[in-house]
Amino acid sequence: MIGLPLDVTFPRLKGIRWRYCTTWDEGPAAVLGMSMLRLGICRPNDWSGSAVDFVERGFRRFCSRNRAAEAKRVWVGDLRITDSLFELTEQERNQVEAGREGMTGHLYLVGDYEAAASIPIGATLARLETENDLLPAAFYQVLTANLYKWMRVYDYLDGQEHAEMWMEDLNDEELGASDYRKVDLEIPACIKRHAKTLKYGRARNLLQEITPHTSAARELVRRLLEMDEHGQGHEHAWPGQLNEKDVPGIDDWLMDAENSRPGCLITWYENDAINACFDEEAQHMGENGPCQPNVALPIHLDVPMKRLDEEVRRVFDHAGAMLRSLASAAKIVELIRDLYDEYLREHRLESGLPAEPGPAGLREEQL
Repeated sequence: MIGLPLDVTFPRLKGIRWRYCTTWDEGPAAVLGMSMLRLGICRPNDWSGSAVDFVERGFRRFCSRNRAAEAKRVWVGDLRITDSLFELTEQERNQVEAGREGMTGHLYLVGDYEAAASIPIGATLARLETENDLLPAAFYQVLTANLYKWMRVYDYLDGQEHAEMWMEDLNDEELGASDYRKVDLEIPACIKRHAKTLKYGRARNLLQEITPHTSAARELVRRLLEMDEHGQGHEHAWPGQLNEKDVPGIDDWLMDAENSRPGCLITWYENDAINACFDEEAQHMGENGPCQPNVALPIHLDVPMKRLDEEVRRVFDHAGAMLRSLASAAKIVELIRDLYDEYLREHRLESGLPAEPGPAGLREEQL
């Protein structure tokens, strides 16, 4: 038997909002949105009835204008505005909101990385050394100094620290079979000779004075000086710089939290000893507590309008510099990878990068 057809009614969805925001979200967003409007970050036509959407539209346009799309070609992460530095479950958030007597007095610009971008820099340093003996160390010094403004960088210094810690518990036979001793042995001579004596200021002057002969070297230096220019006047906004006034409970949280996840992994070549140390650490990141974000800047909402606008301008100036700097850095990383791929072809070697990102968070190989 076939039953009679049932009457089915589809509701009209036109004009219905796709997102619901509580007053706890809308209140702080309205204060921030008015400041962003006064500063020209938001526009009147961004308004659609929701303060959260208003801020989001202005923020997205701001990121786009500051070359976020270029930065995303290499850096995997996010830059967001949130009302809490701590990751909360839905139940915890409900408890926090239930205990509030009014809207929150703070918002935060938070930046973090989901994976560490692979930068196999050995072939690039060898190429730069043919131009000038000091150029590789100067390039490395200025590059890492600028990356440190926006992220935790994992390089041979971190590898040395990891190796020294684990070598203490190994016997001679185990040491011989491990990669730990290789961390020191594999450091290129051009870095070993000058790393301790060539400081940032002198390294930057050298990059401005030296004119490389090859187009690849010139482009690397040009992009690095461009990156350095974007980062001038900015320092790394670590969560550890915050205090209890900015984030109630921050001291206790920092004691229980782990270091930030690295935004990049600088190796000499793929699968070297630095990579091995990083792989070991990456397997345990976040096991003993939440990882701190790489960037955390507070925005105080319960202050006079003039001070609020100054603070919002400062935070967005930092965000813009970060995005533009990382956009230039993305081009540098792509050039470094191209030189490494060229080195592999010349030596008839195959890339050791997996087709899919592994636990270490390496870049994807284009097949």
